Amino acid sequence: MINHNILPKPTQMDLLIDVYKEEVKNGAEVESLIDELMHYNSHKHEIRNLETKLTEANLSELVKEAEELKQLISMLILKNQNYKSAQKIITLLLDEVASIFNSKIKPHITCEITKSAAESLIAEHLETEVRKHLGENVLEIYNRQIKGMLYFLTGNCHLEWK
Repeated sequence: MINHNILPKPTQMDLLIDVYKEEVKNGAEVESLIDELMHYNSHKHEIRNLETKLTEANLSELVKEAEELKQLISMLILKNQNYKSAQKIITLLLDEVASIFNSKIKPHITCEITKSAAESLIAEHLETEVRKHLGENVLEIYNRQIKGMLYFLTGNCHLEWK
């Protein structure tokens, strides 16, 4: 009897993680951000800052932590800017955060939402879903960073809460 083990195809994240480990090992650094990460790292249009957006959604209680976590992502990007694969990993995760927020969280954001309800939605949909895509998690991205990505995108005018 022949036993055929069929392994799942590696995901895009798995492949990027392998490339990242090779880049680090070989010191293959780059000097600029990839276009898609530059897009997320810049302000999309007229700025309504993070505080304004959260306040308008009746979530001003989240502002202090949100500002802190947004800065955490700016530092994550800065720390990993020399590796093209790391930039791609971060961009892939930012894309995922934006998609999950727009499809699963934003429809539930109303003026009556509480901080507790918003945090529950973020944990249930965003943190849970994004963690599934982290693979080996070579960039050490945890729930704080995942939430930070949400606030980073919000503060850079890529997400609207209302």
